[in-house]
Amino acid sequence: MSRRRIVLICELCRYNTAQHQTIAVGRRSTALAVSRDRKRRTGRGFSLVELLVVISIIAVLLSILLTALGRARRSARQFVCQNNLRNVAVEFTLFAEAPESGLNGDKAVGFGARFRLETFQEKLYRINAFWDLPNLNSAPINPQVQPLMCPEGPADLRRVANLPCRDYAVAPPEHVSVAFNARLDRISVQIEGRWVLQEALLGARILEHPAVPLAFDADGAEAVKKTVVPYYSAPPAGDAGRYGSGQFWFPSLRHGGKLTSAFVGGYVLSSRNPEREAGWDWSYQPPAE
Repeated sequence: MSRRRIVLICELCRYNTAQHQTIAVGRRSTALAVSRDRKRRTGRGFSLVELLVVISIIAVLLSILLTALGRARRSARQFVCQNNLRNVAVEFTLFAEAPESGLNGDKAVGFGARFRLETFQEKLYRINAFWDLPNLNSAPINPQVQPLMCPEGPADLRRVANLPCRDYAVAPPEHVSVAFNARLDRISVQIEGRWVLQEALLGARILEHPAVPLAFDADGAEAVKKTVVPYYSAPPAGDAGRYGSGQFWFPSLRHGGKLTSAFVGGYVLSSRNPEREAGWDWSYQPPAE
């Protein structure tokens, strides 16, 4: 073989080797580029649309959660209110049944076995004859222990010494959230052709009327607007006298659109239309003296 041919063969081998190396480098470069592109796509994260969808889902879930929590809180407060009013009814039964024990506070002022509703109210508020802070003329009322403060109502009330309840011993009046049945405090009677309100006296026989509402959710601010005391309320209930105008009716439907009431019989009920509820004896009032 001639030298020239040998040289040509060597050149051809070097050329082929270079070509293979170029192709290999190209393949490696392509693979690296693809890998980098994949990494870029992977590291980019969510797109704007995907992010908005995620945010919307989270917002919906939070809304559902907050709604459920709100309902749970309202249910808990309603339960506390019902329990408070049930305790009021139990206390009233004990108060009415114990005229000779001095527990009702009225024996000393000549009522014997009878008592005024206001006296029972003063016992619960710890005012007037039941004042228990001799060194103070007024004090805030703790809503955590006071059964006459609805947990859904205003939490700011004060009691004042040496005043009967009717004379605003519990104030401010617009913050009063529980009222007593006004017909158990003042009865509507006609005297010489004129309708008047006369003080009622109660005794143990009041317990023979279990369907009579005793204490219930009230709107103290509405009572102030009507220029009446917020501690006693009653619907017209067909009365031709002083209660017939509705001036003394200021209920609060603060528990999911319902009013909660304790009854003389010791039980508690709720209603969206309490003044027309069957079985709620609003018209009863104690006999006139």
